[in-house]
Amino acid sequence: MVAYATSNQNRTANPGDRISEKPETIEEKAKQVAVDAPDITGDHIRVPTYFIVEYPNGDRKALHHVRDAKQISDIVREAQFQVASAPSDDTDNHFFNWSSIFIVLTLSILTLPILIGIF
Repeated sequence: MVAYATSNQNRTANPGDRISEKPETIEEKAKQVAVDAPDITGDHIRVPTYFIVEYPNGDRKALHHVRDAKQISDIVREAQFQVASAPSDDTDNHFFNWSSIFIVLTLSILTLPILIGIF
């Protein structure tokens, strides 16, 4: 039987995925970065270790990007739903593209004498 040390049980492939065993403040957690490197496409990827969420009642919570991934997804989904269902303040809604309609009407008027001449 092989006995593992407790420090080896929390090992991950990515050091940024590790959760510290000592208590940290939300500000300390907000500064941690799990991934900060270029990916295969050449884009630079930066993933925070903790996502800081502020609730409407003023509570702040640090969610770990691996351990709390489901809760983070739920929060993002909720935010997208709220944005999609929010009333739009855009009063400049146009259902027609007036410049295209003008061009089509102008071309129709210009071709009308040619059509009359042919028929």
